[in-house]
Amino acid sequence: IIVLGLAGHWISTTESWLDAYYAYAALAVAVSVLTLITVPAMLIIDIMRRGAFTSMILVELVWLGLLWVLWLASAADSANNLSGFGSTCHSEFFPDWWTQGCSETQAIVAFSFLNWIGLTGYLVSLLTLSIVAAQKGAPVWKSSVKEASFVPVNVDLSGAMGAAESKPAVSTPMQEQPALQSYPTPVQTTTAQPYQPTTM
Repeated sequence: IIVLGLAGHWISTTESWLDAYYAYAALAVAVSVLTLITVPAMLIIDIMRRGAFTSMILVELVWLGLLWVLWLASAADSANNLSGFGSTCHSEFFPDWWTQGCSETQAIVAFSFLNWIGLTGYLVSLLTLSIVAAQKGAPVWKSSVKEASFVPVNVDLSGAMGAAESKPAVSTPMQEQPALQSYPTPVQTTTAQPYQPTTM
């Protein structure tokens, strides 16, 4: 909203004084309008309708990636045009509307980079969580962010690794165990006592 207001005001000013406008200001307006129309629409559709095409993580990553590129282009183009205002925005040799446009362009650069940084953080986080969850077997790419399970519990990995082969039970004869070596029991020898008759 801030970039849209600043760029729109600068276009209005240059149209009044120069009968023209700068391309970087038009790009900033276009990216701002595109963001303000599509991102809230995606959020509203995700809240009101379940399983919508625009709510899929894959679609969200692609579209926000496109906006990421556009915001970076807007910030870079605006920063490149700052050199046309001179070394400083506050100079006695330029009219007030020109120095105000210089300050507005600096603000456009700053807020465009802030939007780009915010999209970078969100895209990197969402992409990382989605890849990690997908490697664990969770179907995240076609689900929405609010319904996605980034930490899957009790995931069935039998389809991913292939079904375990079950071999038929084959009855094999038991191998004969070698007999334990046994020692012969010692024979107890008793010495014969001579017969002694008992006397009464």
